[in-house]
Amino acid sequence: MAKKPVIGIDLDGTVLDCRPRQQAVTLKLLPEAEPYADALWTLKREGYATRIALEKLDIAVPESFDHHWINLIEHPRYLALDHLLPSVETALNTLSKFAELHLITARQDSEGVHSTLSRLKISDFFANVKVVPAGSGAVIEKAGYLSVAGAVAHCGDTEVDGRSAANAGVRFWAVTSGQRSESFLLTHTTPDRIAHSLQGIANKYSEMN
Repeated sequence: MAKKPVIGIDLDGTVLDCRPRQQAVTLKLLPEAEPYADALWTLKREGYATRIALEKLDIAVPESFDHHWINLIEHPRYLALDHLLPSVETALNTLSKFAELHLITARQDSEGVHSTLSRLKISDFFANVKVVPAGSGAVIEKAGYLSVAGAVAHCGDTEVDGRSAANAGVRFWAVTSGQRSESFLLTHTTPDRIAHSLQGIANKYSEMN
């Protein structure tokens, strides 16, 4: 029996709805930002970092904000807010019939990733889980793993995923369900496929197999 092709799958914004966690941390640090929550998310989906997006909304951001954000964003209290995006379980089930799925995510702590996968009962969909350090080196780390794993494609929701796929020389399948809008992804990456959700990607892939 022929070995299934390997497909990389990003976590936050591709499998998980990461807005509730990011919003909760922001409002914990800056409660006055609550009336601007929707506008803030819109700016973030257009590529603005949280601090810059807040400043564009004329919200004063203390110097300590980034430090506290990093300390809180993967705290178990906030990780508990993560939930699956619509139809993700169905999409993973469909993709896993035709491919070997490898979860590749940039986080500070791998324990939180495995805990979330277990809580949401999706661990078994993945042949391997690779957690790379969050930050400026994430593209190189993700690309390196895609190359070593022999992946044929990588599916994600940000320019980091697009650049990782490009650096590894594999196809980039973009989803617009997460931290970047369709217009941003089309401007800043070169996706081979783009869909509103992982289910859309799964449908397109299953039609070809």
